[in-house]
Amino acid sequence: MKKIDLHIHTISTMSDSDFTFSLDVFKSYVNSANLDAVAVTNHDIFDLPQYEAINDALDITVFPGIEVNLEKGHVLVISDESSVEKFNECATNISKLIQNIGDTITYEQLADIFGDLNKYIIIPHYEKRPRIMGDVLEKLKPHITAGEVDSAKKFIRVHKDSSGVTPVLFSDVRIRDGLSKYPTRQTYVDCGDITLDSLKTCLLGVCRV
Repeated sequence: MKKIDLHIHTISTMSDSDFTFSLDVFKSYVNSANLDAVAVTNHDIFDLPQYEAINDALDITVFPGIEVNLEKGHVLVISDESSVEKFNECATNISKLIQNIGDTITYEQLADIFGDLNKYIIIPHYEKRPRIMGDVLEKLKPHITAGEVDSAKKFIRVHKDSSGVTPVLFSDVRIRDGLSKYPTRQTYVDCGDITLDSLKTCLLGVCRV
């Protein structure tokens, strides 16, 4: 079994309270939680130099990602490490569209910017605010890898619903200087070697908190 946390913030944006990132804290969190893979998923921004520094410093798989404000809900878009340069270009286009509090993009803009969404791990807020709902969720459904929930109770409820998506529980933590109490919200997956494709295959099946 592998332990993963695919929702981690390392940059203070307009969607966050102010914080100062600490690479030492990130290392400590990874070691304390015995994580096998993480994703860096800041709000509507991707910092390539910072990602590369984190990737070099952590002795685990680090996926490039972004948390996008999609029609008033949030969705994680996570890429393969080998495609980080192209992902950076796409994320830069997201940042150009979302520059003020309340800015959002449409599903059509998301698909136009990233192209084939099946190339990514797509995880909308499912039982977590701000949720992806209604027509937007229906448009996303063919590409959804899993749905993020915000508690173990909701994880169990969604897991029991065979008509829904596979639930995942992640920390949504801000890796800030001075952080000493680490979150316990992560997800276990049985995927063998960790790659984007192996995680997608697993997450489309059964996960455990």
